[in-house]
Amino acid sequence: MIGVDTARRAPGKTRLQALWWDVVCLAAELVVRSLYLFRVEGAARVPRSGPVLFVSNHESYLDPVVNAIAGKDRQMGFLAKQELFFGAFGGLIRSLGAIPLKERSDLAAIRAALGELQKGRCVIIYPEGGRSDDGEVRPFLRGVALLIRRAGVPVVPMAVNGPNRAWPPGQRLPSVFRRIQVAVGDPIPGEVLHADDDGGVERLRRAVIELQSGLRRRHG
Repeated sequence: MIGVDTARRAPGKTRLQALWWDVVCLAAELVVRSLYLFRVEGAARVPRSGPVLFVSNHESYLDPVVNAIAGKDRQMGFLAKQELFFGAFGGLIRSLGAIPLKERSDLAAIRAALGELQKGRCVIIYPEGGRSDDGEVRPFLRGVALLIRRAGVPVVPMAVNGPNRAWPPGQRLPSVFRRIQVAVGDPIPGEVLHADDDGGVERLRRAVIELQSGLRRRHG
């Protein structure tokens, strides 16, 4: 998989950029699978080509890592808080496609995400606006409807279960040997979401909750 089929997986990226993303993702997966009881369900549902907007719940700083591993056939960028762009770490996440988010309604970040999607790439967002303290899916911010409407691309719900126990908010460093699961849902066409009165926000939240509930039933 490493460095293969760049035009399909990450349109417009140079071979070196795509190779770098794959190498970092592979290294992260090796670490995660070594330190955690990690499982991915539904990876085959990730569209093989074309722009995709992924939507996931947010439990921990580990979420972008495990989400990227789950959807690794398609390289994905993500929105990250501006304060994370410091020093070498900021350079690393920027090189992997992270988009600085200054505030919840940061129009520049939304335009940057739209630009990635217009190039045929993938972006993941966390519509809760922050990490959940207890792992339960919080209400989605209404601004996500604007991004969905303007993007007009398939939206794939994702759910994580367990990262909040591995690295809860307020804990300085992550704990190891915890259970972490990721589930990938079926793509939802943009026009289906547009037809909802709220732009598909609640439909997406229910899809994420159902995915997370399924993980909890099967794995605890």
